[in-house]
Amino acid sequence: MSANSPVRVLTNFHDLKQSHAREVPTRFDYFNNDVTPIGFLKRCLASDVLVVNTDPQHLMLACALKWLMPFTRFRIVSVDLIVRTPNSLRKRIKTRVQKLLFKRVDRFILYFKDLRGCERFYGIGADRAVFVPFKVNALPSIQQRMARGAPPEGEYVMCAGRTMRDVKTFVEAMRQAGCPGILHQQPKDLMAAHGTVTWDDELPANVKLVVDDSNSHEVFLDYVAKARLVVIPRYKHDIGPAGIATYLIAMAMNKCVIVSDGPGVGDVLTDEAAIVPPEDVQALAKQIKLLWNDDAERNAIANRGRKYADVAGGDDRLYRDILRVSFETLTEDSHPTDVAVRQTLPMTAAIGVRQTSEDV
Repeated sequence: MSANSPVRVLTNFHDLKQSHAREVPTRFDYFNNDVTPIGFLKRCLASDVLVVNTDPQHLMLACALKWLMPFTRFRIVSVDLIVRTPNSLRKRIKTRVQKLLFKRVDRFILYFKDLRGCERFYGIGADRAVFVPFKVNALPSIQQRMARGAPPEGEYVMCAGRTMRDVKTFVEAMRQAGCPGILHQQPKDLMAAHGTVTWDDELPANVKLVVDDSNSHEVFLDYVAKARLVVIPRYKHDIGPAGIATYLIAMAMNKCVIVSDGPGVGDVLTDEAAIVPPEDVQALAKQIKLLWNDDAERNAIANRGRKYADVAGGDDRLYRDILRVSFETLTEDSHPTDVAVRQTLPMTAAIGVRQTSEDV
């Protein structure tokens, strides 16, 4: 990269643009899932940094290229890599291959700080991981709704989301709590693809199953607006995040959140949500009953959650942080970046800072 030339960014983040790069001149090249492997690799070689969002196939392909051609100059930045505990022989073998390939990734941008599972199974440690807070989805719509006034207290407990939800624990806790509730789910194939079982068993009389096939943010926001509590039940074996997008939406709408502990929860939040042990029916039922009836405590948690969501912000804040971290990989001594890039890197966002081993 010659002096004063733009930083060449290859990415599947189609919303990344020059305005997010601040003072660093940038040229974006976007790829889709239908790009051919050869075409993708050629574009990698023509870039300064590859930024891959939740796409392990292309990430591994780029890593393989770096193993075969170790002197190639482009950097690799992975964003929101989906990590799961390998629970079968086939998955354990695949994970070992990924662990080897991922040694060629320069930075992992993650929406959580607890790296114990990532390091054990995938070799992702604090030396290459950067915590960046996730953003509030559908923020403009939420802001418009909130400008018209805060939603009402709510009429039910809502179990929401599709990724790795422990629906059984929620149902049993609601059976004990006795509060009115809804189990909000999407179509079966979509839930299964994200690791959640579609409920087809008996429900207690106080819980209603809602299968929402609208694929609409507005419809989902309508359900959240009418909830008194939003519950996100998770599994003990989670080594990656689940429920962050859902709890940020609920917080932004001034709703009290109850969420099972795990990566992206206790390592990120403090008192912005009611955090319960995962797969603990008794603890969840107790927290639901308490917060259903205690207006003062419920509203206090909701207010703290809303302040957290306000700071997290929307797309623009997240994209600026992603590019900031990506540009930082170019300032390492082994990369022939020009001084201009070093001098014009954006300031580190107040809530998106590099994590050390002490932070994890």
